[in-house]
Amino acid sequence: MTGQSSSPQSGPVRPEELPPVTPPSAGFIVQLFLIPALIVMGVVSVWALFGKLADSESDWTALVSELGSNNEHRRWRAAQGLAQLIRNDQASPPVDREPLARNPDVAIALTALLKDSLASTTPSDEDLTHQQFIARALGALEADDVTLPVLAIAMEDGRDLEVRKSALMAVAAIAGRHFDAETGFTAEGGEDKPASERKRLTSPTITNAAVLEQLKRAAQSPEAVIRHLSGFALGNVGGEASIEQLKVMLFDGDRAARANAVTGMARNGSVEAVPALIALLKEVQIPLDTAALKGKPEKEIFEAEQRYQVEQPQLARNCLRAVLDLWALMTPEQRQEIRPEVTNISEKFFAPDVRLQASALAKRIAAE
Repeated sequence: MTGQSSSPQSGPVRPEELPPVTPPSAGFIVQLFLIPALIVMGVVSVWALFGKLADSESDWTALVSELGSNNEHRRWRAAQGLAQLIRNDQASPPVDREPLARNPDVAIALTALLKDSLASTTPSDEDLTHQQFIARALGALEADDVTLPVLAIAMEDGRDLEVRKSALMAVAAIAGRHFDAETGFTAEGGEDKPASERKRLTSPTITNAAVLEQLKRAAQSPEAVIRHLSGFALGNVGGEASIEQLKVMLFDGDRAARANAVTGMARNGSVEAVPALIALLKEVQIPLDTAALKGKPEKEIFEAEQRYQVEQPQLARNCLRAVLDLWALMTPEQRQEIRPEVTNISEKFFAPDVRLQASALAKRIAAE
């Protein structure tokens, strides 16, 4: 029929109708193969470079040597590198060598650096920052004979407050490792055994006389933060003298100091902490006093709210753990007083994880 157009789908396409095939240009080949290859080579090169850097950083012997350098910046960079390697060992224990935390050369070098810095009569702000850093790093080392005498110096009255805090935290960490190893204590609780079922300490976890003397003084410090850190450390040290000091701290004016005294005594199975524990269980449920904050600067209100949101749950967790530790040792009257407080926390506390912890504790003590 005339006037009818043909459709491109009316039949198969003949070869002569296909577009001509032309070979790819050099530019196209460069874009398709060469440029991606260069990118891959670049990535591999960067990876190899970082691998080399990691290998150089892991050369702890070189870092130890650098600690003896006359260049202050090189000494402190080496100290930071060693501290990082020690943390790496803790996260992923090495299989081809002993962990650096147990290496005597590392302990001797780091403590010598801190001791030299502490000997300065006019330390700069940078010096004090270095002292804090090294003191905390010593807490990870398993070389008590080397580290504790220097930490005792860092804890002395008259030292910078932050340096003393760092030294106290290091001592608490060292004592805590020994306490956990000897008793089987686990701070998180869960399926952990209460104090009445764990092994008891046969002697204090730390016996260094200088450290024990500084802990005693710290427990009587006018600085509240020093007192509550000493309470935490004393609980990990254990022993008769430490418990006697913690008993005095049950009446401390600082709540954190009282709380650390309670939890430290509970960890050691001392029921004399129970009355203070009951008071803290009630106190931890008191809501933030927003009326007292009215008219205060916005920044001050914000900081108070943040402190409450952080400190109140932590206090509750510690108190609940102390209840677990001491429950089997309490009198029926003490249990009767504590049980409703645990129930209230499990039902009404604002932090969900604390409610769960209290609920698990309530079931556990009910079963007992």
